[in-house]
Amino acid sequence: MPRLAAEVGITVSVRTLRRVARRLGYTWKRCRRSLKGKRNAEAFKAMQQQLAGWHAAEARGEVAVVYVDECRFSRLAPVPYAWQRRGAPAVPLPGVGHGAGGQSVLGFWQPGLAGQPLTAYALPGAWNAESFAAAVQAFVAEEVRGPTVLVLDNASIHRAACVRERQAAWAEQGLRLCFLPAYSPELNKIETLWHRCKHYWLTPADYASDCALQERVAYVLANVGTHYTVTFG
Repeated sequence: MPRLAAEVGITVSVRTLRRVARRLGYTWKRCRRSLKGKRNAEAFKAMQQQLAGWHAAEARGEVAVVYVDECRFSRLAPVPYAWQRRGAPAVPLPGVGHGAGGQSVLGFWQPGLAGQPLTAYALPGAWNAESFAAAVQAFVAEEVRGPTVLVLDNASIHRAACVRERQAAWAEQGLRLCFLPAYSPELNKIETLWHRCKHYWLTPADYASDCALQERVAYVLANVGTHYTVTFG
């Protein structure tokens, strides 16, 4: 500000600059990291078209398109925003140590089907290749009733040998794995579900204790498709 005043010979307040910026169409918001610059644009577009084709077939009842990914729910996770009264102190959350609770959820979500069914498995620790393969095996046995496409990213546990070894058997039961192009999280629709869970459907009060958080996460996930739905444009 002093430098600007020295160059133009006038003093402009920060409030004035903000007002001018808003009039010009600017808004103050957080910048977000993006992986778009690293991905293959042609592969991204081709996968978009492939997914659109599968969803069209899904609407005809020919195939189920299921998105899968892991998500960590923990009291250590940041809760950056919440609706709070203007002028009141920020809502305090209990401080926790690095060993505090939490759970990792692996979700299998079919957003294109009425009711948006979600099958979720939870672990206190991180998922590894063996536990992931076991969860897919359970999903196949419990939920797969016809041709099913499992859409997932290229995480190392998804590409592990114990997963590859079972793919032929899963294919015989109707399940095929579709790996998304690198750096394309936007194509995995379950990422949107996780975002809604953490930023809209969980509240600061849910982080009061490990038990409260676990119970609330279980409730939300059990009611996806009824009380909690996602609309895609």
